[in-house]
Amino acid sequence: MSENQARRKSGDVPAALDAVMKLFLKTPLLQNGIGKQLALLSFTGRRTGRKYTIPLSYSRDGNDVLLLTRKRRTWWRNFADQPEVELRLAGQVVRGTAEAHVGTDLDVADVVDYLETRPVDAKTYGATRLADGSIDPESVRTFLPETVLVRVDLG
Repeated sequence: MSENQARRKSGDVPAALDAVMKLFLKTPLLQNGIGKQLALLSFTGRRTGRKYTIPLSYSRDGNDVLLLTRKRRTWWRNFADQPEVELRLAGQVVRGTAEAHVGTDLDVADVVDYLETRPVDAKTYGATRLADGSIDPESVRTFLPETVLVRVDLG
């Protein structure tokens, strides 16, 4: 299997698409269409000291911003000490403190709430829906061990 096939199968986003999304999210007129669904998360690597910026889908409730990622990605490990991060949300740059919650430490209800607001992510992660259209918590439990929820407190 080629690297591109493995990346598509695993749900990883190609680097070129990441670069395009970063450009769109930093361009005032272009970000209007996608800025309400995608954020730019900027943080400093705890070992390298380098600044990293990655595009992510997000869910926001007041001063609480949630980001979901797969455990196999490593960027979330930079949040062990709850560092300050920067988010570009809908064209606005805000700062907050990030904390990563890993796998079985996650509350199923938090992940379900996140996926309820992010239907595309629900499909990507393989969450199924109940007859009433809500996310099935049991389907979330199947991928929970390989999932990381990053909570950014803007307060």
